[in-house]
Formats: sequence, C-alpha cells, structure tokens
Amino acid sequence: MKRYLYLGLAKQFVLMVTPIVASSVLASSPSQAASLAFAQEELNFTNFSQSFGIIDRQNQASTNASPFTDDATVLTINQQVQTDFTFTPPQAYTQVGLSLVNGQGTSYFGTADTFGGIVGNFDIDAGKLFSFDFTAYLNLGTSIDNPPQENAKAIGDISFLLFDTSYIEPTNISDFVANVLSGNQSINTNPLDYFSLTGNINTAGNDDFLTYQNSQNISLLNELDASNFGGNQETASAFISGSYQRSFENKTNLTLVAVRKSQVKVAAPEPSTYVGSILFFGLGAIALKAKRRRNNTNLM
Repeated sequence: MKRYLYLGLAKQFVLMVTPIVASSVLASSPSQAASLAFAQEELNFTNFSQSFGIIDRQNQASTNASPFTDDATVLTINQQVQTDFTFTPPQAYTQVGLSLVNGQGTSYFGTADTFGGIVGNFDIDAGKLFSFDFTAYLNLGTSIDNPPQENAKAIGDISFLLFDTSYIEPTNISDFVANVLSGNQSINTNPLDYFSLTGNINTAGNDDFLTYQNSQNISLLNELDASNFGGNQETASAFISGSYQRSFENKTNLTLVAVRKSQVKVAAPEPSTYVGSILFFGLGAIALKAKRRRNNTNLM
C-alpha cells in the first residue's frame, strides 16, 4: 500500500500544489519574468540478506540566490535532505523532501542542489544468494509565465551500481569509490549490476526526458511513471520498486555505490547554457557505458 500512496501523493502534488504555487507565487506584470523549479527524490534499500561489512554515507545541499536588479527576488529551499542507515535490520535510505527555487523580476539567477551517497560493502560466501529490495521515487516540476525571457530547469538522478571489489585491498576501497563518484575515466572495472532513474525538464527547451534502466539481475516489481512535457508548466514523476538477487561461484567482496542527486535552476533572462548539466548524471552514465561495453563484447 505504501508504494501506491507515494505515487498518489506525487500526482496530487503535481496536479494540485504546482498550479496553486505557480498562480500565486509567479503572478507578476507582463514586463517581469517569474519562474519556478522543484525536485523531490527518495531511494530506499531494505531486506538485505546479510549485514554491511563497511558502509559510508554523504549528504550535501547548497543554494545560490542572485537577484541582479532592484525588482528581482529569488527564493531557494532545500528541505528534508537526509541520508542514513541502520545495522539492525540492515537498511539504508537517502532523500530530499523538497528542493525548490522561485525567481521573480527582470534579471536573476537561482539554484538549489542536493547530493546523497550510500556505500555498502559485503563479503559474500561462495554459492550464497545475496539479495535486497529497493524503491526509487522521483518527482520534478517547472513553471514559467513569460517566455522566452526566463528559464526553469529541474534534473534528477537516482542510481546504484554493484562492483566486484575482491581484488581491491579493503583500505583502498574508499579511494575506488571516490573515483567512481567523480566519474574518473581511468577506472576500467565495469559494474556487475546497475539501476538508474533519471529525469530532465527544461522550460523553455526541448531536451525533456524521463528514463530508467537496469541490468538483468535486478527485477522491477512496479514501474509507475507519468510526464507532461511542453508548454509553460512541465512535470515528470516516477515510482519504481524492485529487488536484486545474485550468487557467486567464489567468495566475493561486493561494493554497493548509490547516489541521489537533484538540481533545480531558474534564470532571467534565459541563459544560453547551464554549466555542469552535461556531467550531472554520474552513475547513470557509468551504467550506460558498461551496458554498451557488454553489448560490444557480445557482438565480437
């Protein structure tokens, strides 16, 4: 019941809250620009078949509000940005309740960014089944009222990768994970398995998308998504639940690397580029690269 409650709340927020906020907060004269962008994300891991060996977490949030004219105001909010875990029972989660930016006026720029990271390490005995369940929730929205003077953008990334780190010394695993998170191209190790849910809304713009992918050892149990692209108000939401199961012939050290990232931006006048947007989808890009490598290997 909880998974359907999440999607119901997401739809209610998109269909009810966003128009109310847009009509009240974004009301302005035709000569002024007003824009809104928001993101909500959550990634949960439950029912691990065994306890963590080593675990680490990261939880970051930042905002930037820059009004450039006397008539401009910028509001930035990051609420309920959390990353945590428990050992008994072994489970972990990372979330952002609401990341929001609202701008009004002739010239302004505002951003709100969040990042959550989870690293888990497991020693898997030969022939033993390793498993866990997960849920991923993503909700993005943007609104502008005076195109083409303003721009609103919301992007989100929920991803996790599983690596065989049996060949890495335990003291060096943290360095390996740091290289993964930084997108270091010198890493030659492909993930054993992966899941990625990413979304991008750019109003006004034509690069909107909502997509997800997974490897064969990850089973998706519920796949619920909805999007509304085009026009001055755009939304994208998804709720996905699934499970992971895999066993190994030999004793294996397995490392789970998971991230949840969001970035919302508003600007007037509309900027020509958004610096850093191309590099935003970190683990998703690594997962796609690994998938292409496997496909090329199978064709040889």
